[in-house]
Amino acid sequence: MKKAVRVLVWLAIGFGISELIYHYGLELLKVPTSSMSPGIEAGDYVLVNKFIPGPRYKANDPNRYGRFALSRSLNYGDIVVFNFPEADTIVPNKPGESYYLLRRRDAGIDTLLTEEYWGELEALKVTQRPRMIKRVAALPGDNIQIIRGVLNVNGAEKDFRISSGDSVIILPPGVYDPYVFPGNYRHGWNVDNLGPFYLPRKGDVLVLDPKTFPLYERILKVFEASAIEQRGNSFYLDGKPVQQYVFKMNYYWVHGDNRNRSFDSRYWGPVPENHIVGIVR
Repeated sequence: MKKAVRVLVWLAIGFGISELIYHYGLELLKVPTSSMSPGIEAGDYVLVNKFIPGPRYKANDPNRYGRFALSRSLNYGDIVVFNFPEADTIVPNKPGESYYLLRRRDAGIDTLLTEEYWGELEALKVTQRPRMIKRVAALPGDNIQIIRGVLNVNGAEKDFRISSGDSVIILPPGVYDPYVFPGNYRHGWNVDNLGPFYLPRKGDVLVLDPKTFPLYERILKVFEASAIEQRGNSFYLDGKPVQQYVFKMNYYWVHGDNRNRSFDSRYWGPVPENHIVGIVR
């Protein structure tokens, strides 16, 4: 009887350790798309190292989120696994598509949800959102701009081994693409001509004005859960007038190596740090 109890105890300890490793250490993940081709192909398995940038906790609450700093911070060129930032709201019967992209594509999506049996919208916490894999192209505090298809970070061209796959048609500046971040016609951005855009760093102060607010509105309202609103040319936080905002988190810009086949920051913007799961080793 005592032997059986000892076996059960050791099994429980082993299970507990394996769960800790899975949640906070290492995880094997199957890659769903070819956005990182040719280095990583769809169907490949990769090992996710969560010790970089460190196991996260309270990831679903931007006011309490943190990490166990066991290793280093993220660097340029790191391949990262993260929860998809646009999956805070999903369409149940369209699991592979962004709700926000569907809404930009079809103004009548509310009717389609009912008539096409797409299902009722669901809200997902950060840790419940589907995972993606991309390469870090820019870090918090960087100024980025895409000029005729070339990424510039802080005024310098960057090459992160991005391949075009097929022949590339470069769009000219000023041709507005509603599917490209931030989805605002006033900026007139497209996948080949985007920015300039400043990547927020924790503690940075944003001066609020009607021109910059559309660039950061989703960050403030969704990722940082701030009750901020614009009334004319004025801004209010928790019902009180404000002229500036202090960011709670760091933000990253990511691209897929397979440029023409990658759904990345060019389309949905920066990745909040609480969405980062770990790096690929």
